Amino acid sequence: MAQLRIRIELKRPRKGIELAKLIRLAEEAQKFLRMVAEDVGIKPDVGTWVAENFYNQGVGFDNEFQFADVDLTQVASYMHAVDIIASIDREHEWRARGVRPLTVLQSAKMAAIADDDETVRLGLLRPEALAPDVVDWRPLPKPRAHEIIQFYEATVEYRGMLQGVIHSLYKEATPPYFTLRDFASRELVRCEFKAADWSSLHSALTRKDGVVLVAGWLRVKRVDKAIEEMRVDKIQGTKPVSADELKEFFGSAPGWTGDMTTDEFIKSLRVDDDAE
Repeated sequence: MAQLRIRIELKRPRKGIELAKLIRLAEEAQKFLRMVAEDVGIKPDVGTWVAENFYNQGVGFDNEFQFADVDLTQVASYMHAVDIIASIDREHEWRARGVRPLTVLQSAKMAAIADDDETVRLGLLRPEALAPDVVDWRPLPKPRAHEIIQFYEATVEYRGMLQGVIHSLYKEATPPYFTLRDFASRELVRCEFKAADWSSLHSALTRKDGVVLVAGWLRVKRVDKAIEEMRVDKIQGTKPVSADELKEFFGSAPGWTGDMTTDEFIKSLRVDDDAE
């Protein structure tokens, strides 16, 4: 059994810390520690992160993963992941192998708590070292954190298609829109449409359980590809379409998948069996 410990410090030119900021630091830090654990294959729920050894240099404390068995290999993987997160840069589009973009984003949210004259630092405590209490510091500068947040919270647009059931209709909104229960994600997607599409939409609504295929411009979050909304170009009512049927459909309606290939679109419609 090995110790998994990492130090977190909000370095500032004065002592102490406001309670509200301390609460935010603790909340964002715990999310970050758990997400790194998931990335390296340590189940975060089998143990508990315990803060100890507080000191008054701004504020600093060690975080130890207790009540769970971890070996030296797992600890080394964890420290390596934290090292990678602290070293990636814009030239690599803030990405690194083995680390989820959401984890990188969370590290930035933790670092963004700092004021302009403060810095959040991560201290690597390596159990295999001859002096285990020697800290290898990895700063997370606030300007860098803002770059990461802006990069990952930005949205991107591309042409694509969704299949689902219309959940609700807002015909008097400007612009008018409906919400679609997307079969792939099971989420509700806001779909704006033009007045010229009303007849197609009306036909799709004639059956309560009618399935529709909608094509247009999708706006998605860069970090997790979650769909924010769609600007609809085409609407077509249909029965639920299987992957094999979709292949035939694509041949009869060229252009519906936009920039996506048939295989890419079929993959986007597959639902994880665990969601059933």
